[in-house]
Amino acid sequence: MSEELTKSYKISADYKKSTYQGEYWTNQLKNGKNVELLVTTYFRWGTFTINLTDIQKEEILKRESIILNEYDCDFQEMWDGDSQYIEIENESQYSEEELAEINDKIYEDEDESYDEEYLENNGWCLDDTIYGFSTGCVLESIDKS
Repeated sequence: MSEELTKSYKISADYKKSTYQGEYWTNQLKNGKNVELLVTTYFRWGTFTINLTDIQKEEILKRESIILNEYDCDFQEMWDGDSQYIEIENESQYSEEELAEINDKIYEDEDESYDEEYLENNGWCLDDTIYGFSTGCVLESIDKS
């Protein structure tokens, strides 16, 4: 049985401000408890290349949200970072003191602005990055045939 052939496409969200990058950061508190942080940034637009079989193409065009990491996909570009959300995973499991320590490790000042260098300097490690669309997609063939 032969493998089904794939075709290459340029893929982008079908609506602006729907392309996102989710970064998973981990750290450890003084008491040894592990912490995971999710930093999600939405972009005005973004493009990727993706290799799909005909069946995958049919399926992805029907989806209302897409996690690109689930496919054979390569990052091309994202621009105009529009909004950013920072979420402590399982936040309710931490005491007030632990949350204060976590916030001190995330934010340098009172305005709670995100700074990747500050995270790294405070022991956070980037474990994974997820790319996706919170909406459907548009595919443009880039194969020559």
